[in-house]
Amino acid sequence: MRVSSPSSTSRIFSHLLTAVGTAAILIVVIVSTTGGFTLDAGPVHLSAHRWRDALVVSAAAWLLAALIGRARLRDAAGAIHAFVAARAPTLALLIAVAAAGAGVAHGNYAASGSDAAGYVSAAVLLGRGALAFDEPLAREVGWPDATVTFSPLGYRPGTATGELAPTYPLGLPLVMSAVGIAGGSMTPFLVVPLLGALAVFSTYLLGAALHSRVAGVIAASLLASSPIFLFQAVQPMSDVAVTAWWALALVFALRAASPGAAPGAALAAGAASGLAILTRPNVAPMVLAVACLAAGWPRLAVAHAYDRRSALRRLAHVAAGVLPAVGALLLVQWRLYGTPFSSGYGSIDGFFSAATVWPNTLAYAGRLLQGELPALVLVAVSAVLAATRRTRDDGAPAVTSAATVAALVGAIVLVCYLPYAEFAEWSYLRFLLPAFPPLFALIGALVSGACRRLPLAVRGPALLIALTLVASVNVQTARREQVFNLAQYEARYRTMGRYLESALPANAVILSVQESASAWHYTGRPIVRWDLLPVDLDAALAVLRSRGREPFLLIEDWELADFRRKFPDALAAGANGPSLATWPGTTAVHLFALPGGAPAVRVWPTDVLSR
Repeated sequence: MRVSSPSSTSRIFSHLLTAVGTAAILIVVIVSTTGGFTLDAGPVHLSAHRWRDALVVSAAAWLLAALIGRARLRDAAGAIHAFVAARAPTLALLIAVAAAGAGVAHGNYAASGSDAAGYVSAAVLLGRGALAFDEPLAREVGWPDATVTFSPLGYRPGTATGELAPTYPLGLPLVMSAVGIAGGSMTPFLVVPLLGALAVFSTYLLGAALHSRVAGVIAASLLASSPIFLFQAVQPMSDVAVTAWWALALVFALRAASPGAAPGAALAAGAASGLAILTRPNVAPMVLAVACLAAGWPRLAVAHAYDRRSALRRLAHVAAGVLPAVGALLLVQWRLYGTPFSSGYGSIDGFFSAATVWPNTLAYAGRLLQGELPALVLVAVSAVLAATRRTRDDGAPAVTSAATVAALVGAIVLVCYLPYAEFAEWSYLRFLLPAFPPLFALIGALVSGACRRLPLAVRGPALLIALTLVASVNVQTARREQVFNLAQYEARYRTMGRYLESALPANAVILSVQESASAWHYTGRPIVRWDLLPVDLDAALAVLRSRGREPFLLIEDWELADFRRKFPDALAAGANGPSLATWPGTTAVHLFALPGGAPAVRVWPTDVLSR
């Protein structure tokens, strides 16, 4: 029988008390910053809302550890930083899972608005083996540009009359479709949270490859808690997906240029780049960064000695990985829009202008300060430490590799978006998300280097407290930007869509704008965009009824004024009267019968829609 010595027992207690004291002080930071938290996971219930209790626990634990012995306390505190480095892959995986969990728990499961409904409905089309949808009514009504008026948000006319083609690129719908075939109608909504986890873990791998494991954990933490990342991770949109594919491509490119790399690393870098291009074609120039890194340029510390023949071979592998996706993209655009170089948004020329460069520079700088200020403060603190304290560890990795990659990728992303159209909302910081993984890898390198300038006993606790504080402030910013209320706000699209699918007659036609994409997705009934009608409303209704169709108006309360201005003479018995059904949420949605008909609609009580 083996008996622990008193020395071994005191060491164990010292480490245990140090861990408890550190965890408690982290809870103090979280509660004092966010107001507290409650976590329910099956039988597990964790709740903390009073920081004073946690502070007492922390002080008691540190005091007891000090009484055991200050030398052992220093050793135990110093082991925290070593623990982070040794368990970095596991920690990064847990952070990635937490990011995915946030996306799943607070996700928007409604095919809402233009973007979400456009991606989800395109996935349904692909699942049926189709690229576009045919609307026969567009060939029957006879008014000018009829296909345009039958195109819901997220769709545009295809190459033939009556053909409705997706506006958005098909990269994300392709993945959604594959997942949907395997798991059912709700599983496509899980794609973005899962790709969010991939983006976070790839960011860790990027930081670890460019600097150190600790830098990778820092980078993963910053991305997972980034307000704009969380804002997009709860929505079925392409921003997180394209970020994940480019981060993965950069990781494979660095692996391809490293000593003893697997032969398929460059090919995988090209394939991941291809998925990114299919998801967001306008950021295709990012493949230049992937190709450069795979070829071993610029000369990074993580790359082996430059060999021209080997570099050319890796470039060929990158090209072989990316070309199938580029070819598929050009063929799809040719089929849907008439030319290989035309996108669902129309001609590229109309979206870029040198006049927007300076306004966008100021706008994106302001959005970064608004959304990523804690990370920037972390950089400033690290700079102060670097300037005021001598390096205690001469073996610290240099930050030049991380800085080079961040500058290269950041420059390409800015070139893609600074000349792009101007947008007022903070949420358009999402366009810069593909640059975040290398940017956070650089910040991770700077912070990790600054930690090495601290005494060993202080490094671990200081690092964990800093990351917890940054994440807590980021979560508060995300809460202020309504990230965690978005699903509730967007639920009206799903509720009204499912109601209409059950309530409307099979011959219904829905006149709508804001609700057009979701109504079309959930009901399958034809949509008429009333804002694009080139004829008088009464004339349009008469034509639709002559074709055996019964029109209804689906409209949000803020759209009513525009509808009445466009059709002032047609609403005596329409939207001025009582609605057939109303969703009484923050944004009310109304279903109206239109003049001249006697629709057979199953009317549900309003309280059914409010559930």
